[in-house]
Amino acid sequence: MIAGAAGALLCVTAGLSLGMAIREKWFARKQMLTQTQELLGRLRLLLSQERLGLCDLLTECAHGVPGGMAQRFLLAAENLRREPLLSLPEAYRAAEQLTRLPGEGAAEREALRRLFGELSIGTAAMREAAAAGCLRRLKPAAEEAERRCSTGGRLCVQLGLLAGIMAGIILW
Repeated sequence: MIAGAAGALLCVTAGLSLGMAIREKWFARKQMLTQTQELLGRLRLLLSQERLGLCDLLTECAHGVPGGMAQRFLLAAENLRREPLLSLPEAYRAAEQLTRLPGEGAAEREALRRLFGELSIGTAAMREAAAAGCLRRLKPAAEEAERRCSTGGRLCVQLGLLAGIMAGIILW
């Protein structure tokens, strides 16, 4: 009987932990997308001023912004400073290899790679248009992540707890 109660308690704890882990994964994705949008908004504003080189532009965008995406921008700028023969897309990919972001999907990775490819060519107006296009491509994912977190975060924890209780009852 004691083993059954302990097993049931462990099942409840495991179910609750699973629900919370899934919720945290969703919130990490939402936070990553929010930070990315903030950085891209800064990038777009700085591009409209047409005053900074690419290294300084990336550094200025990331200045004061917490999170992995800002770190990725800083690493890309550092890669460009350290190895001036690297192209911007190569510097970004090297930074991407060093900073994995929780919740980053293939669509976001591809949109940012495309942006960094477009930032390396053209006028400031074309670069600003590329940043605006990247923001538009990321907007549906950010809205979906926001909706998922606001409606499903609590539900996910509750379902995990319920599954743990059910498994505990079966085990007991």
